Parts: sequence; structure tokens; C-alpha cells
Amino acid sequence: MNESIDLRQLRYFLAVSEELNFSRAALRLHISQPPLSRQIQQLEDQLGVQLFIRSKTGVTLTEAGMAFLPEVKQTLLQVEKAIEVARATRGIDSGKFVVGYTTVFERSAIPDVIEDLHQRYPGWQFLTRGHYSINLVREVKNGTMDAAFIGLHTETQDLAVEKIIDDPLVVAMPSTHRLAQKRSISFKDLCDEPIFWFHRRLNPGFYDHCQEFFNRIDFRINAIPEPPDHHIMLGLIAEGKGMALVPSSLQRIKRQGVIFRKLKEEPNRLSMGIAIAYVKQNTSPILQMFLELIRKSGSSPR
Repeated sequence: MNESIDLRQLRYFLAVSEELNFSRAALRLHISQPPLSRQIQQLEDQLGVQLFIRSKTGVTLTEAGMAFLPEVKQTLLQVEKAIEVARATRGIDSGKFVVGYTTVFERSAIPDVIEDLHQRYPGWQFLTRGHYSINLVREVKNGTMDAAFIGLHTETQDLAVEKIIDDPLVVAMPSTHRLAQKRSISFKDLCDEPIFWFHRRLNPGFYDHCQEFFNRIDFRINAIPEPPDHHIMLGLIAEGKGMALVPSSLQRIKRQGVIFRKLKEEPNRLSMGIAIAYVKQNTSPILQMFLELIRKSGSSPR
């Protein structure tokens, strides 16, 4: 293989070959379209052949591309096998295990089994990292993370996904707001209220899930940009800058000037689920113990 051709380019080529559309391939790879197009162009330049014929409706493989495709598939399968073999021979006396968690949830709502793992495997280093769900999925698929707690409705492709929490959304509002006198809030009450809401690019799956719910109950959200950190958002709510629809577990954070109220639409409850995602083929005994402990911890927030 040409020294300048890397596995990422081969994976990008495979995605475009199977989707026959750069936009869909970019979405599948969790990247934007421009860098995908640049990598494919660079791959073609390095090979000295054109792999795709581009058109307004999509792409088709050239004769060179069709010949290249089965070889790429075989190469990537061989690489995956080599990784599995290497990992299988790794001892369990020491190593590093990385767990990700979505920053949408208050972390205390997620089962914490790291201390138990420390006791069982004292020679291992256990690391945790917080990020948006789509970034966590990418890291698990790339092998830089062993498992991750992600929000449901996130596109996970071929990862194994096990639901562990279903957390209904509640309204976070300023304690001085006129609606604070109510014990529960309807979506009609919120029609004209500014509500902190996330951009679709941060989690297209969950965004679309919520939008379908809003359309079903004829609710048009008056969205304002949501800060990346929920502590900052609660501070803005306390200042009267807006409201938010948040997981009920976020009520664990006590913020002066902020109160939480249930939503009335119980038959049409909007909730946020969380699941553990991991690679199905990963037979690591540490991962298996981690999953066993998570399953024993129960399926509801503590």
C-alpha cells in the first residue's frame, strides 16, 4: 500500500461506495462533507485513478473504483481481525479502560461502577470522558473508547446498544416566573416562552424525535441557543433569560433561582433515554465485567 494512504481514507471510500452519495456517507461517518470530499480526492490523486463519477444526483463507481472496492473490503476486514487477535492476547493484569458519558445528563444519574472496577482490577487505569453522544459513538467505533453512555435516538450504526435509563423531561424555569405557581406545566403554557434548545447537528436523531413529538401535539418551540454546559444554562435561567426542557435527573443540581415543574402531557410523555454503547465484537473481560455491573445496577436513575 502507498505509504501516504491510510485506513481512514479506505473507510471513507467504502462509505461513499456503499451510500453512493457524499452527504449520506458523511452523515454515516459523523463528519461534514467537505473533509470527506477532500480525502476521497486525495486518495484518487495518490492512486492516480478516478474512483467515482460525480453528478448532481449522487456518485457512481468507475471501473477502477469497482475493482478497488472488494480489495478495500478485504483489507479492512483483515485489519479488524488483526486488532481482535492483538487484543485477545492482551493480559488482564494491567491496561487502560475508557468510558464516555453524554454531557446532556447530570452524571450522577448514570450508574457509577468505576470504583467497583478499580477494586476488581487494581492494575488497570479507568478513565472517563464527557462529550456529545455523536462524538462518543465515533470514539467507540474508532476504538479510542471502550464503551459510552449515550442519549437514545443517536445514530449508532452497528454498535451494540442497551437502554438503561428512561428519564422524562421536565421544565426548568426561573423561580420568579408567573408559571412557577403551577404544580405542572402544559406545552400550551410554553407556547410563547423562550426555551433553551440544542442545534440539530449536535444530535440529529434525538432532535428529530423531539420535533416529531412537537408536531404531534401541535407545539411550536420558541427556541433560543442552548449553552454547551447545563450549569451555565441553569445560571441563565435563574437570571430570567429563558426556560429549558431537561431530564428530570437534572433536578439533582440545586441552583438558587431555578425551579423544576413536571409536564402535564402524561399520555404523550416526552422523555430522554440513555443507553450503553459498545462494539459487539469486543470480547474484553473488562468490558464484560463493566456491562455486568451496569446491568445489575438497575434500569432507572438513582
